[in-house]
Amino acid sequence: MKAGAAGHIIGRKAETLACDYLREKDYRIICRNYRSTYGEIDIVAAQQSVLVFVEVRYKKRGSLLTPQESVSRAKVRRLKLAVRDFLYKHSGILRHYDCIRVDLVCASESGEPPSLEFNIVKGIIEF
Repeated sequence: MKAGAAGHIIGRKAETLACDYLREKDYRIICRNYRSTYGEIDIVAAQQSVLVFVEVRYKKRGSLLTPQESVSRAKVRRLKLAVRDFLYKHSGILRHYDCIRVDLVCASESGEPPSLEFNIVKGIIEF
């Protein structure tokens, strides 16, 4: 298996575990891996009256960047465009929510044997 393929599999597993983590935090998962011409939204969820777009970032132990630092300006720009695309294509969804938010779920390896720890950074992008 190529290194890129292994990273893709680990990333998908981290997203699945992130969904479980979000459910524990009272998020309701609406969809995963929304693709647009601008990029991908990892998770679309709801938390009470807020529609939440979630970026999941996984970094293995020893990475030079934290998950938060790995979100570049270009990624923020693509996320904004992808969110706007989602809202345009699902225009009726907004009537069910008071506002929208973009959260970052950080997945980091810790412990022996390694396991994933998650934390949420809420509101990483202003609209």
